[in-house]
Formats: sequence, structure tokens, C-alpha cells
Amino acid sequence: MTLLSYARCVARLGALLATLPSGAALRAQSAVDVLITGAMVYDGTGTPGRVTNVGIRGDRIAFVGAIPAGTTAARRIDATGLIVSPGFIDPHTHALEGLPRLNAERRLSASSLMQGVTTVTIGPDGRGPFDVKRILDESEKLGLGTNAYATVGFGTVRANVMGASSAPASKVQIDSMRALITKAMKEGAFGVGSGLFYAPQSYASTEEAIAVISAAKPFGGVYDTHQRDESSYTIGVLESVRETIRIGCESGLTANVGHIKTLGVDVWGKADSVLGIMREARAKGCVVTADQYPWTASGTGLSAALVPRWAQAGGNDSLKLRIADAALREKMLVEMRDNLRRRGGDSTLLLTGGSAAAKPYIGVTLKQAAAQRKLPAAETALAMINEGLDMSVASFNMTEADIETFMKDPYVMTSSDGSGGHPRLYGTYPRKIRRYVLDKPVITMERMVRASSGQVAETYRILDRGVLRAGAFADVIVFDPKTIRDEATYIEPTRLSSGMVWVFVNGQAAVQERQMANVFAGRALRR
Repeated sequence: MTLLSYARCVARLGALLATLPSGAALRAQSAVDVLITGAMVYDGTGTPGRVTNVGIRGDRIAFVGAIPAGTTAARRIDATGLIVSPGFIDPHTHALEGLPRLNAERRLSASSLMQGVTTVTIGPDGRGPFDVKRILDESEKLGLGTNAYATVGFGTVRANVMGASSAPASKVQIDSMRALITKAMKEGAFGVGSGLFYAPQSYASTEEAIAVISAAKPFGGVYDTHQRDESSYTIGVLESVRETIRIGCESGLTANVGHIKTLGVDVWGKADSVLGIMREARAKGCVVTADQYPWTASGTGLSAALVPRWAQAGGNDSLKLRIADAALREKMLVEMRDNLRRRGGDSTLLLTGGSAAAKPYIGVTLKQAAAQRKLPAAETALAMINEGLDMSVASFNMTEADIETFMKDPYVMTSSDGSGGHPRLYGTYPRKIRRYVLDKPVITMERMVRASSGQVAETYRILDRGVLRAGAFADVIVFDPKTIRDEATYIEPTRLSSGMVWVFVNGQAAVQERQMANVFAGRALRR
């Protein structure tokens, strides 16, 4: 070997050695911040659980499986007998509605974290923002307990352009609404939400909704809706599902039926028919999904449940003028009585929340309130609304058979629709685990976890979340199958759930040994 060749070999060897990690670097790679051992791990993909280990480094999952040789950990958690899964993603909840104006306690969102929910949407039912960047930036700066993402609201943009009008939108108004949808999508919205059941969104025709919502087509995403009719109010639940699918499919978005249900005596037993319509649409190439909460009572407002939509056109002042008109008032009452019948009668409406003036009625049924006032139920409801007591209500109008039918469908995810006055805000996910996985069971644990994490992430294209795998964000929960349960009730709807032992959000412990850690580890997510 010549001297020159030898020198070249030495140089190459030196270059090769320079690429190898130093001892310090090797030690850093083998160190994790959290090592969870001996847990039954469900990874969010739908595969059965296995007893294994999870390592967390920074805000990411370092490994799932055998512990690499030489691994050291700043914190070790012996999770023998416990379950580890991805943090749950709630695609339909009002937990953070009102961001960024919420106070620190609300933004911390203990109601979500103590259920194992690490990511939530903001503004479902068409109430999402169109100024997405401002809302997310300000909220993240103030601090978030969970991750949050937005869908732009059809209701928000329609109200911004048309107020509470019941008139059809003009071409100019449609163009203005489309511009707001486009703005929101460019700023990171994950799709478009609507609440066609609610005034003034209910005044929009199917064609108007498609014309506006299709502005999101170049960006993709999900069309999520509180559909126009979950019962027999207007077009009926089956036709309403067809409308939802048409809007989503023609807008180029995934059509998601929010909090899917068959609400009221007229449509009980139709869950199979609803699912059949969805299957037919998928066979034709449309992407159709749904989410569901495991409660027999829905939650809404007294006026939304009972007052016909024509009477609400123009807003509250217009409604009061119609109430004062004897002929219109009687017309309203006729329709309200039928709406009350649909929901199963006055004893099925529990008054759950409202202003300070409504406090005497909280926890009583409409039937009991009517007895106090010595008026029929519909007249009592209308009088309360006219007095400004438009209370939130829990409406017991679903059957266990329909709930279980929907739950078993592979395209139905979990959501809470969590809102004040209803225990679902605090108890949905533990309730589903306890009641429908462990006690009955209706579905398996792997299906429960999949429907509550990985499937939601895939549907909404939330990257690197909803699964336990190396490189994914470390949204990880550890819960006790012996003690997991919902504690909230319709009378005490703000009781925190039990059984969450550890909850990590982006690698930070938001729940430690079953107690809230008061850590704002959440992030604003953008598409």
C-alpha cells in the first residue's frame, strides 16, 4: 500500500467514525422520560391488546414493545393490571366551546382529561369559527389542557352574512359564505360543520348548503353535521341521512353523521335502516362515517326541542312578537304538543341548566314544572321561553337497542356531544368502557379504543395521533379496568369520572396517579 493510499484509508475511517454517535449521544438515545411497563396495550389500530411496554421521550413515543438494552428512564410506571391506549379524540363536543374567552379552569378541561380524552374539536353543530388562525393562536398562547382542532361552522358563516334570516341565500351571499369557508380551510380547519336542525341554519336548502360547503373541496376534510332531522320533525331521519350524505359527497368531503341516533317514538327501531343507507352510499363511492354517545337522553335547549323553526325566524325578538299574537301562539302550541309527543311526553324532558332565574327548575321534569305553574306542558314551556328561561334539557328519547346497533357498526366512532347540564360532558368514555365493554359486553376493548382514537384520527386526518407507535405524539392514557366508570349523573352532571391513572398529553403528565396535575400541555392542531 502506498503512503497516499494509506492516508486515504485513514481519512475515510475518520469520516466513518465521525458519523457514529458519541457516548453521550448513545446515552441520550437510550434514555426515556417515561417508561410504562407490564401494561395491557391497545394501540388504536383495532388489533387485540398485548402485555408490553411503552417509552416516551419528549413529546413523542420512543418505542412500543420490548425495552431496548441499556434504556434508562426518568420516571417508571408499573402498569401491571392496567390498560394503556392512545388518548381518546372527541370529534363532537362542546367542552371548549367559546375559546379563547374561556377561563383557565375551562381551558384546562378536567372533564375531558379525567375521561382519557386528549384531543377535542371546537365548535360542532355549525358553530365553529371562520377566523381559525386567531382562535387557535390565542387559545394556545393562553394554555390548553387538551389538544384542540377546529371545523369551520356553516352556521357561523351564514349568521355572519345573513344574520337570523329565514330567506334563501342570494348568489352574492353564497359567494361571501364561500369566501369565509375558504379562509378557514386555509388557516387549518379540518372540515366544515353544520347544524341543519337549528335555526337559522335550518332555513338553508340542501342546494344552498352544497353551494357553500363545497368551497372546502380543494382542501378535503370532513363534513360533520347535526343533521336536519333525527326524528320525524320535518323530512324524517332516513331522508335526513340521505341529505347528509349528498351534501358531503357532492362537496367532496367525508360525510359524518354527528351523534347518530333515532330520536323519539316515531323512529325507534330504525337504526338498521339508517346504517343500511350509509352502506349503500359507501358502495357508490361516498365516504360516510358517524359518531355516537352512549346515553339514552339527548341534550338540547327547550326551544330547540319544542318550538317550530318558523317561529324562531328573525331571532328571539321576532319569536316574542309571534308569542304575543294569539293566532300564531296557538299555531305554535299545536306544533309544540306534537313535538313533545315525539320526544315521549312531558315526563321525559328533564330541565338541567339555565340562568340564575332558572335555578328553581333545575333537576325537575317539564311535567313537574307544569304542575308548579298549573299549566299544560306546552304552555309552560312557551311561557318559560318567553320569560327568558330557555333552559337546557336532557331529553330521554332513545332506546338501548338502537344505541347498541349503532355502536356495533365498524364506521361509528365515539363522541360525547358534551355540553353543560348533561353528564356526557364528564362521563362518556368511561361509561362506554364500563357499560358496553366490561359489563355487558356489546363491543370489545380493542374496538372501543379504535373507535375512540385511531379511527377518529384517520377520519379527520389528524397526523401522528390516535395510535401507539414509535414517532407518534405521546398522547397516552393509563386506566384501571377495575375502577373505570362515569360518576356524573343527570342531577350531578359535573362529577369527574374515575379510573384514569395517568394521562399524558404531548408527553406531559396531565393526570398523575388519578389526580389532575393542572398542566396546560395541549396544542392547537391545524390541518
